[in-house]
Amino acid sequence: MMTALFLVDGMRPDGMQRAATPVMDQLVASGAHTLSARTVMPSVTLPCLTSLFLGVPPARHGITTNIWAPPARPVPGLMDVIQQAGKRAASFYNWEPLRDLSQPGSLSASFFLKNNHAPEGDGELADLATRWVRSNRVDFIFVYLGYVDTAGHDHGWMSPPYLSAIANADRCIGKVMDAMPADATIIVMSDHGGHAQSHGTDGDEDTTIPFIIGGPRIPRAHAIRQQIQITDIAPTVATLLGLNIPAAWMGTSIRELFP
Repeated sequence: MMTALFLVDGMRPDGMQRAATPVMDQLVASGAHTLSARTVMPSVTLPCLTSLFLGVPPARHGITTNIWAPPARPVPGLMDVIQQAGKRAASFYNWEPLRDLSQPGSLSASFFLKNNHAPEGDGELADLATRWVRSNRVDFIFVYLGYVDTAGHDHGWMSPPYLSAIANADRCIGKVMDAMPADATIIVMSDHGGHAQSHGTDGDEDTTIPFIIGGPRIPRAHAIRQQIQITDIAPTVATLLGLNIPAAWMGTSIRELFP
């Protein structure tokens, strides 16, 4: 069964609650969620997403800014583990530094569009992912939507344009979901939050993130009680795909999802 991870850059949990998000609301009602998951420090996109895909904090992988540098001690990433197990993964994103989240050759398909500076950019990326998913089958897809973070920097977190950007991301997610198999498992989350027109601090507004998951194996209408870290996502996806979790990963699979 397919698993999809939708990452809405910079989406705060309270922003998700205040924006018009019928797709996410339905996923909350039919699946499991928490509005108090935690990201890493610094709460900046590339360190956060590297921790998500490598299952270790920045102190281990070494990425502390939005500039990539290979880890001195390599850690297998989620995409690499999927490929090594003989499964297929695809990535769709509109912020180019994410190209380094997997080793060359790990992805069956990879699509980058330089268009995260307007809501239409997320829509164009979602259209591309929708067309591709309709005619191709993979085990895992990653869809990164970058405009919410741009809106936060340009207009302020929790501003009307920021909330409108979250609503646009919700529509984009729904469009891609409609093209996926009915038995797919869907994850929606963010990498960090924000305050004023910035982020990167250890404050709750920057480090608290939502995590929503729904699918055939997931408890319905379940509020997750355990504290989830962003480093727990790769082990959880590996469990969903029936893969072995590398010993180097420091996160753990979310136990409440697999009673």
